[in-house]
Parts: sequence; structure tokens; C-alpha cells
Amino acid sequence: MARLAHGSQNEGRQRVLEFITSYINDNSVPPTIREIQAGAKISSTSMVSYYLKDLEKANLLDRYKRRSRGVVINDPGRVVARDMVSIPLVGVITCGSGPVPTPDPDALRSADDRIQIARSMVKDADDLFALIASGDSMIDALIHDGDIIIMKKESDVKNGELAAVFLTEKNESTLKRVYKEGKRLKLKPENPTLKPFYVDARHAQIQGRVMCVIRRA
Repeated sequence: MARLAHGSQNEGRQRVLEFITSYINDNSVPPTIREIQAGAKISSTSMVSYYLKDLEKANLLDRYKRRSRGVVINDPGRVVARDMVSIPLVGVITCGSGPVPTPDPDALRSADDRIQIARSMVKDADDLFALIASGDSMIDALIHDGDIIIMKKESDVKNGELAAVFLTEKNESTLKRVYKEGKRLKLKPENPTLKPFYVDARHAQIQGRVMCVIRRA
């Protein structure tokens, strides 16, 4: 790709950012790449991707590349309040080789710290909470150390879903992919260097299901 003149680059980047902001405010969901191309009058989808990458580097937005409408504005002031969801940030959960202590599962309901995310990131805003990922066991699920994980409070999940699991005998929680195997649960990391482990289903409480991940800055 030919190198853009600095002024042209800034102008195109600004048009893209303003169009995304306007589109979210009007439609409550982010635009697709092609909608950005048409609405911001960009010459090609590859140029849209270039500007999005540039905006991401500037920490003005985040992108979730597996979603067709996976653009999130990082500045809440740009998006009107009706399009934002306030979610309690309840603590840290391990994505490492072993769980970290969790004082009390009821802490999910008593957090003072909160984060704001675009409503378009979640279909249902009820019973949501956020955790900070710690460790590298879920990197193949695109969850890295320091990422913020948006969870939906659930007491059960389908086989293969990502979930926060409270291990009652150890008073610890961990984030893993969950599989039900008779009277036990297989908790599988998403890291080829780590092996799954098994727990008695009677001593494991599913606290929530992963809805989306906000990448650390």
C-alpha cells in the first residue's frame, strides 16, 4: 500500500471515526466495514481496514475481528448514554496454570467499580459483570493477561462454552472451557502448553458465561 500523506491520513481517519460514532448513535450497533466505506466515502475496504488499525493504535477504538460489527468506540463521551451499559467490575480471575483465591462468590453482586461498554457488544445487558484476566492459559481464545472479560451470570453452560467456575473446596475461581463428563467437569485451558484438569461437579459452581472480551490498552 502506498504511504499516505499525513494530512490525507488524518482526514480519512477522522471521517471514519465520525461516521462510526454517528452510526452507533443512530442505530445502536456498529457499522460493518462496507458500511464504513460507503458512509465515510473511503475508496476501498482495505483503506477502511488501514484507518481502523490506525485508530486502534491510537486507542480511539477496539476491534473484534471475528464479528462483522466488531468496532467499539473507546471514548464513552462520543456515544450517547442510551447506547452504553454500566457493568460492575468485580475483580480478577485466573487464566493461568492454577486458580487464584476468590473471597466470596457473592462479591459478584457487591462491586463498587464499574466499566462502561457499548450496548451493541451484548444482546442482553441483564446480570452482567466484568473480570480482569490474569495469566495466559486462554490465549487461543483471544483472552490475554490484563484483558477485561464481560460475563453473564449463569449457573449452567453448554459443553465447550467459556465460563468462570468457582471451586468450592479450594475457595478459588478459574476461567476455562467447560465440558460435563458424568459426575465431573473437565476444565480445559486454551493454550497448547497446558493440560485440562478435572473437578467433582459437586464441588464446582459455574458463576458466569463469557459474553465478550475487551482488550487491554
